[in-house]
Amino acid sequence: MKDFEVVVVGEFNADLILRGDVTPDFKQVEKLIDDATLTVGSSSAIFACGAARLGLRTTFIGKTGDDELGQFMRRELTARGVDTTGLVADPAIKTGLSVILSRGEDRAILTYPGSIPLLRYAEIDLALLARARHLHLGSYFLLDALRPDIPALFDAAHARGLTVSLDTNYDPTEKWDGGLAEALRRADIFLPNETELRAMTHASGLDAALTAAAARVPTVAVKLGGDDVARTP
Repeated sequence: MKDFEVVVVGEFNADLILRGDVTPDFKQVEKLIDDATLTVGSSSAIFACGAARLGLRTTFIGKTGDDELGQFMRRELTARGVDTTGLVADPAIKTGLSVILSRGEDRAILTYPGSIPLLRYAEIDLALLARARHLHLGSYFLLDALRPDIPALFDAAHARGLTVSLDTNYDPTEKWDGGLAEALRRADIFLPNETELRAMTHASGLDAALTAAAARVPTVAVKLGGDDVARTP
């Protein structure tokens, strides 16, 4: 019996969600919004909370500043049943933050990376990894310091009997590379959305993109948002 079903490695930041039918303007123009909420952010932390909500014993590995945002995120994950012993706190850095303006069916996002790109392979507790059954890694393109060692991390997970899933999320540079091929070759499950998958495979349609991805990863599940469609490559 393992201590955890899932160990999540990835970015760690809060979200400040603003709601209102407004468009920001410079020149010190002040506009009013309808609502503001500080909540758990980052794809990886949200995944961890979702896994815990499903009843899976979940632990999180990431990097945070020793500041109010970092303490808020740690409290929120703990309250949702996620173990945070793998978090690395550094008082010399700031925890990341995304500010999201939500308007109707669309949203705009500004992200301060802070601690997100600073997690290093040497800071990952491999003993904690060995206590889990499955490794999930999120936001591949934001993990600058860790990214060159992600193939080694996946190898270490497999050597300890874990399966591996990967959710790259969006690439802010829009290069869609960064050694991704080696990480994909080691992943058991790939979880992109349609935009990401088509950009990474250079395919014009979803079916062609699925076929290309399925040639590299055993299981591919594409997130389609509100489109309730299932396809098998």
